[in-house]
Amino acid sequence: MKKLIKSVFAIITLVLILIVTLFIVWWFQPKQKINIYILDKTVTKKDRPEHKAFVWLLNQANYVGPDGKSYSAKRDYWGFFPIDLANQIFDFKAIRINEVDVYSSVYDVAYYTDCYGVYSFEWYKNISQPIHSSKVFGGLNQNDYLLLKNMKEQGKLIIGEYNMFSTPTNALIRSKTEVLFNLMWTGWSGRVFLNLDPSLPNGPAEWMTKLYELQHLKPWPQQSQGIVLVSNDGLIDVLELGESLKSLMPKIDVTQEGNKKFKLPSQTNYPGWFEFVVPSVSAVVHANFNLDLTELGLEKLSKIGLNSQFPAVVQAQENEPTFYFAGDFAENPVISATSKMAAGKLLNRILLKKTDRTVFFNTFYSPLVDNILEDYYKKMNSKK
Repeated sequence: MKKLIKSVFAIITLVLILIVTLFIVWWFQPKQKINIYILDKTVTKKDRPEHKAFVWLLNQANYVGPDGKSYSAKRDYWGFFPIDLANQIFDFKAIRINEVDVYSSVYDVAYYTDCYGVYSFEWYKNISQPIHSSKVFGGLNQNDYLLLKNMKEQGKLIIGEYNMFSTPTNALIRSKTEVLFNLMWTGWSGRVFLNLDPSLPNGPAEWMTKLYELQHLKPWPQQSQGIVLVSNDGLIDVLELGESLKSLMPKIDVTQEGNKKFKLPSQTNYPGWFEFVVPSVSAVVHANFNLDLTELGLEKLSKIGLNSQFPAVVQAQENEPTFYFAGDFAENPVISATSKMAAGKLLNRILLKKTDRTVFFNTFYSPLVDNILEDYYKKMNSKK
């Protein structure tokens, strides 16, 4: 018994020594000072899942703010701040019109991870939004747009992501922001569901089933797997596996430009929300979504003016640091503690269960963001 206790104690000691060593090695890595404006208006949980993985990457690469401190997912962002879910207490941090010029000059990077916002049922009841629910906070506004515009004009890095253009963002702000990113938003988005039964965990929201049955006058296909398509105008359709889909999971295929620039895998499964955008002729597409459709599926998409292949990563112009991710790329599972340890990416892989989302983070999102930031950081400092 004593030998067993000694062995367990020795193992625990070795693990602690390893953790401390990895932290010390990370701590002595060169700090990279960069001022990043993170906007997240869709924060319904205390761990800030919509931008947590991005902050994880900043910490892992030892990017620090102007004060020399590591970025915090709970503090260092603009947008919605849940304080007390039980008592519906919240706060928000928003840029004002008289602050736009100042902040566009002091910030080096802007990353808008989610602009959709928070609705009453989602954040304090933590349930899926019904068809009618009052907005608490959200939508891309004029000041958000002006900050991006000013920073772009100064040649600074701006990154936009899925949910910038949908309601509650108004049409004028949307069209002006489309010009910034050199693309057109179609109004359609989609997401794969491993099970279309709304009563199961990670199933579709109940409002989707009601809307579908109202529009199509037939039962929701809850026994199936598939991709749900939703438009900003309130239209909905389902691509069922076997009927409209040959294979379930959407793929991200990297172009030659994307492979050369970011060293990404040629193909990656993508399990999250995505949207259909159309790039301008002068834009550079680094990766495309691909849906594996049957003839019926192709016909369904064609009727609503969509294609089975559409951009996932768009750069506004060659050599211009303006990027748009047409998917919910930043929402990934990560372990915060590993971000401040050497070999944190390896530890994250080992400690987290392997899923399509963790694989996407490790093989696609992480190298994509790392390369964009690294390239921009070098150019920024060479100018200085």
